[in-house]
Amino acid sequence: MHLGRPARRDPALRRALGQGAAAPGMMIWRLTPADSAAWRAIRLEALAKAPDAFGSRLADWQDRPLDSFAARLAATPTYAVGDDPQLPLAVAGLDPDPDHPRRLWIISVYARPAARGRGYAEALLRHLLEIARADGMTELALHVGTGNEPAQRLYHRLGFAFSGAPAQMNPNGVPEAEMLLAL
Repeated sequence: MHLGRPARRDPALRRALGQGAAAPGMMIWRLTPADSAAWRAIRLEALAKAPDAFGSRLADWQDRPLDSFAARLAATPTYAVGDDPQLPLAVAGLDPDPDHPRRLWIISVYARPAARGRGYAEALLRHLLEIARADGMTELALHVGTGNEPAQRLYHRLGFAFSGAPAQMNPNGVPEAEMLLAL
């Protein structure tokens, strides 16, 4: 599987991989344990600025040692996009579905406010779609807050559709809908 490959800073990935107004110099890379400080910063920012969007809470992460963030990056393929590999502007991870071996879940999606509406998150998600296809996956899944219309519009643009499953409450009490994309 391609999930274990090292960070990619291929010049071909320095442009947007789909629609959206891509910024010049945009690049996409896989975060490795060596990137744990940068991932810690954006993860804690995400949990602080968008607490309802995640199943985790800031209090669960803020006091963890850097080694804990490194271990998460070693275990969970997590990708970033930005203009500088030391400063991710958006991140997202891929998690296998134990009940469906050809399905991956897109998890922990976050774009910094300065990156929103500029094509960063869309380029990153399109990259994850390509990884999933290359790895022989047949479906991608994600959960999105039922009130998070900007994220829902992005996912619809990428071809995701609501699965029809009942909304589930995340640990913060926010209802989340399941969205699927057949590859």
